[in-house]
Amino acid sequence: MIEPIYLCIRGETPAKKNSRITLPNGRTIPSARYRAWHSAALFQLDSQWKEKGRDTFEKEIHVNFRFYHGDNRRRDSDNGVSSIFDTLQDAGIIADDRWQIVREFSVKNYKSDFARCEIKI
Repeated sequence: MIEPIYLCIRGETPAKKNSRITLPNGRTIPSARYRAWHSAALFQLDSQWKEKGRDTFEKEIHVNFRFYHGDNRRRDSDNGVSSIFDTLQDAGIIADDRWQIVREFSVKNYKSDFARCEIKI
């Protein structure tokens, strides 16, 4: 059995799909807020992943997300999960978030003074 991997991304996770800007040519891109979060999240994950010395997950995994929110604003859990999965893929931690790799995931949400997402793979 493989030992679980624990990762943490500090800050409030923005929704990628609800934070889009439409350009004059009709193309949409993520908002500046999302891009800034994504860049910081990649930096955080990169340092944690290198420390663990692991390869990209390309086989079945189970993922647990614990979102700690800094306030009581309304947020959809699936939007946060989608943002995190995309970032895990961009960081090279998971090959893809398709069902053949991500076989199961769970989400829990909490209120905390320190906004973050804790990930257990």
